[in-house]
Amino acid sequence: MSEKEGVFDNINYIFRKYSGKEELEKEISKLQSHLFELELDVNTANKRYEKSAVSEKKAVAAKQEAEEKLKAAEVRLQTLEHELEKARKDTSGELYFSRTDRFSKQRTEEFLLALSSVKDPADSLVTVYIAAGSKMENLEYHDDALKVLDSETIAMVDKVDSPTGLVLFYSPDFMITELIVPPLPLKRSCWSTGNTFDTAPVLKLLRTRASILFLVAHAGESLIGYSHDSENLDSFQLVKSSVKAKHAKGGFSQRRFERLRDEDIAHHIDKVKPALRDLIDEYGDSADYFVIAGDRQLAEEMTSDLALDIERVFSSSDIRVEKHNIPDLMKQLLIYRRYRI
Repeated sequence: MSEKEGVFDNINYIFRKYSGKEELEKEISKLQSHLFELELDVNTANKRYEKSAVSEKKAVAAKQEAEEKLKAAEVRLQTLEHELEKARKDTSGELYFSRTDRFSKQRTEEFLLALSSVKDPADSLVTVYIAAGSKMENLEYHDDALKVLDSETIAMVDKVDSPTGLVLFYSPDFMITELIVPPLPLKRSCWSTGNTFDTAPVLKLLRTRASILFLVAHAGESLIGYSHDSENLDSFQLVKSSVKAKHAKGGFSQRRFERLRDEDIAHHIDKVKPALRDLIDEYGDSADYFVIAGDRQLAEEMTSDLALDIERVFSSSDIRVEKHNIPDLMKQLLIYRRYRI
């Protein structure tokens, strides 16, 4: 086995996932084999019926039993074939990812190193970097890039909503088609082909110890803080206030309740703003990014009047603030998303 085949086999072994259609096809194959066996049973029963008048009743019973089993199996096969055809029609126009994951920085690095070990003598491995705020159509030599990618992969890349950009690793034989979405923005769009994947830019971003101001906004409980190296918390403050839970009932009671809840939320925003200004006054000059997570609309209200000359990054991480998880907050903020096509 070549080095390339060995690496491909290892990656496929780790990430392979079968669809429901494949399971249906397997069961249909088994039933078709079973049908063949039942047909043999019917033929055997017919011969026994013809040859033995003495055991006529026994042969007739065996023949009937075999024919009933055959009929039941045929009905089951028709049902499965109908289900399979329906599944094919339902998914024929729908594109979906075969796998999605949320990777820590360490897991992402391991994954990227595994991809970088893949080698192809034909120089056909494709790497595409799309910068934050850009799209595939903005790539330099876009038309040439389209020639080495299939239409389904291009559609899936366009489907991913990522304010920080993304990286595509693609082999024309479809053995590897992976998307990585980083938590911090990619600065440059480019694409290349070669005998290995170009993992260097995303690995450099992953290993960069950026200084980060952050806000995790939730009604009644918001966390603000600063990390000088993207790993350890230098400072944080949990801002808490009383906010009524959402009201399920309707009518005047609900409208009054919602008005009081809105007032509670406005009060919470007013508590967060001065604490955030103090944090920015202390660490704003040394911060590379301002990462915002939690309730985005609420966060925008909290930061609407801030004069902050730092790149803002909206995190896709769903972070719930609890005292016990605050020390690991940076790990939660800097999650990498992985999609397999």
